[in-house]
Amino acid sequence: MLLTVREDSIVKEGTESWVMYTRSSSTSVSRYLTEQGWSSLPPSKPVDIKSREICSSHRHPSVMSWEKAKTILERVKAQRIEIRRVRREAQWDDVSCVEEKVVNFITNNGRTFAFTGDPRDIPSVLELLAQDQEFKKTNLWIPERVTALLDPEATGYILAGLMAFLKGDKPLLRQDERGLPDITIYDDPTIEYSHVFFTFDDEGTRTRRKELIGNGQVVDYLGSLFSKYGSPGNGRGFYPVPDYYNAVLKTGDWQIQEMMEESKDFILVLGASEYHVLRNSIRIRPRKVVVPGAGEVFVREIAIPLPEMVTLDAVSRDSRLVYLDENHGALAPFIRLKVRPLLH
Repeated sequence: MLLTVREDSIVKEGTESWVMYTRSSSTSVSRYLTEQGWSSLPPSKPVDIKSREICSSHRHPSVMSWEKAKTILERVKAQRIEIRRVRREAQWDDVSCVEEKVVNFITNNGRTFAFTGDPRDIPSVLELLAQDQEFKKTNLWIPERVTALLDPEATGYILAGLMAFLKGDKPLLRQDERGLPDITIYDDPTIEYSHVFFTFDDEGTRTRRKELIGNGQVVDYLGSLFSKYGSPGNGRGFYPVPDYYNAVLKTGDWQIQEMMEESKDFILVLGASEYHVLRNSIRIRPRKVVVPGAGEVFVREIAIPLPEMVTLDAVSRDSRLVYLDENHGALAPFIRLKVRPLLH
């Protein structure tokens, strides 16, 4: 199989004093599926391939706006903006699929967001990144275990941590797992506005919205053509391994104001900058932690042991797209659950 990725970018850095430049890159990798996984050498004998949906070509409407990119960049100000035209081609035997799109990356006030689409929407994103409410600082004591309301960005990082447990090459959750909350989680590469919108993965398999957890039960894994578990469609990388695109939590029935009014002695977690998994615990680094009526408190990390995910008892009906990193996103609502704030 041959995978070719070409990227052409126009980049603007700086606000009052700024520079604009272009750059291009193209990478092609030829690889073969063997009994040990993907290799640069052909297999010694034929390898059975999982049943899969063959890819098809797709040209995103955003490609039509590429010629306007430079003019749009000259009119906007931010720390950094990159408008990237991406062309991917997968060739396997007599099948060839091409995907083309324009992805916009915007960084301002230390925050980043990205989307696939017309660069003329960049000013709207800048307005979103400018929203950052200030709170007075307080040294209020927080219990070791407390009810928390997490905004969509913080929830997105929790979902990213859960995805680490659902990779088909090394799954950390069994399909008979008990103790998960009554939630439904998907991986969805087909959200057209997302910066990780993909119509086929790096193995040439057609992507689709995939339910991973349904009503608290593990029903599928992030799978590739080589992984032991999981249906194909999540092979990512030039030597593909199972990985997610957009972690999506199915919305609930709660209004945000209703969640706050019916919660007692809670903290509000606004945003996050990273996550990691430590043994069976998901930890996120919050941007702000607020005690309603008191002010902002310093919390280094928020820890959620996996067995305590069962305390998740409220999910809002509203959700929004979240940028996690260049290769991953989320579509997340507000959630309420018990967490462990770590101060040191």
